[in-house]
Amino acid sequence: MKKTKGMIMKLGKVKILLAFLLILIPLVKTHSQEAKESSRPVTGFYNLEIGGTTVKASYLSPLRYKGTQYSLSGSWSKAMPFNPEQAVMQFDVNADFSNLLNPAQTARMVGLNGEFAWTMSWRKRVAHNFQFTAGGGIDLSGGAYYLIRNSNNPVQAMANLSITLAASVSKHFKIGRLPVLVSDRVKLPSLGVFFCPGYGETYYEIYLGNHKGLAHAGWWGNNFRIDNLLSFTLDFGKTAMMLGYRLNVYTQWANNLNTKIITNSFVIGVIPGGIGLKKHRSAPESAIYSIY
Repeated sequence: MKKTKGMIMKLGKVKILLAFLLILIPLVKTHSQEAKESSRPVTGFYNLEIGGTTVKASYLSPLRYKGTQYSLSGSWSKAMPFNPEQAVMQFDVNADFSNLLNPAQTARMVGLNGEFAWTMSWRKRVAHNFQFTAGGGIDLSGGAYYLIRNSNNPVQAMANLSITLAASVSKHFKIGRLPVLVSDRVKLPSLGVFFCPGYGETYYEIYLGNHKGLAHAGWWGNNFRIDNLLSFTLDFGKTAMMLGYRLNVYTQWANNLNTKIITNSFVIGVIPGGIGLKKHRSAPESAIYSIY
């Protein structure tokens, strides 16, 4: 009798365990399906940029210096979990070095600058593979230009913190069997604050405590900036290549000092994992990409 009761109790435990498994399996399947449906790969661009730049920094010199700018930039975007079809987040980082000469090529200026930007955009897909995005975010940039032969005020430091407007338009098509994405993205820093010393004010004076008039409210009238990237991305599947042209305009006016920087760059980039236009076996079929 005791053995029979023990067997009955064991059978009851087995039944309970089986019932639990029958309830758990559908939940696991549902969770895996949801995870698959909400797959949102990060699309990362890693770029090398080379181009010509013109710099007029009246704090250092009234002359325009011209030369070459070399940049490394990166961009990472991802569809957002709360609305993956329409909401896209993007980070942009770049660092650049400029080598410049005056008109007579008798004096050299070098520049080192960096930028970090975060934007949130809403996208709208329309017919014929077109996509539009619009949004905004925060842009933080800074750096310095060094005039080698100037012994008085040899460095102009720069710093900006801005609320940025961003928009883009893109279209994907095929050249033969090769998917191609053509896009134009514009960033427009609009309202913010920037650093500018007084006319003839040395950094030693600032170090001694003369901090008045260094921070300025920025808007399009005294701190106009625009960053426009026109690009063609060729998607090979497991990787993609981007070719583009970037126009970057930076103007600043404060304390009777004028700064104007215009850069035209050729951009070449690589996108590990591709952009999703050409499907490959390792990519989820239901992945929601941020780039198109």
